[in-house]
Amino acid sequence: MLLCKSAEDLGLSLQSCALTTSDSRHDHSLVIQTKSKWHQWVMNRLGAALIIALLPASASADLSVLSGRSHTAAGMVKTQMTLLLDLGPEPAKALVNGIPLTINLNVSLVKESAWTWDISTAKWQYPFRIQYHALSNRYTLLQPVGKEFQAFTSLYEMLSSIRQVTLQEQIPAGENHTDPMSIQVRLELDKSMLPGPLKLAALFFPSWQLDSGWQQWQVTR
Repeated sequence: MLLCKSAEDLGLSLQSCALTTSDSRHDHSLVIQTKSKWHQWVMNRLGAALIIALLPASASADLSVLSGRSHTAAGMVKTQMTLLLDLGPEPAKALVNGIPLTINLNVSLVKESAWTWDISTAKWQYPFRIQYHALSNRYTLLQPVGKEFQAFTSLYEMLSSIRQVTLQEQIPAGENHTDPMSIQVRLELDKSMLPGPLKLAALFFPSWQLDSGWQQWQVTR
């Protein structure tokens, strides 16, 4: 609130007060507009991610390790497994909208013990990077082994190509190959690779929490 000190300065003081008040209102208006634009930008980004996450599901998603077997030979452990990959509508829509997805195949070699827990001796991760290209209308898959690109005409065709997986890794040096060992396998959507707003949504919506859980079987010789 501004007060003019005397009636003698009434004309000049009133003019000065009016200018000061006008400038103050103008600055305040700029601050409000800046905050409004920033808020609108943030809400638009979050809104886009939440719209994708909240789209009604017409089918359930599923990542599963259906079966597997492992055996050792010449210091190597070879694993063959059958997987089921069904992303569900929300991740599939995000993929078509230009958001690449990564599905991790996590494998652990564990030594069985007399205790209630097993001892992990080696861990490997195989990321399957999938992406949709609108110009060519093709889905691409970056294979974790050999880093080889493959192109497919449909999402179903691409996911089906990951159904049968064979892996071979060296048993860590110093491990007794005659000790009882098991293989643990887990298939999951890598939420850390999602863009920021969608990463937040993926923490809360079940349609984005794709995880097979750990499956385990013994290693034979």
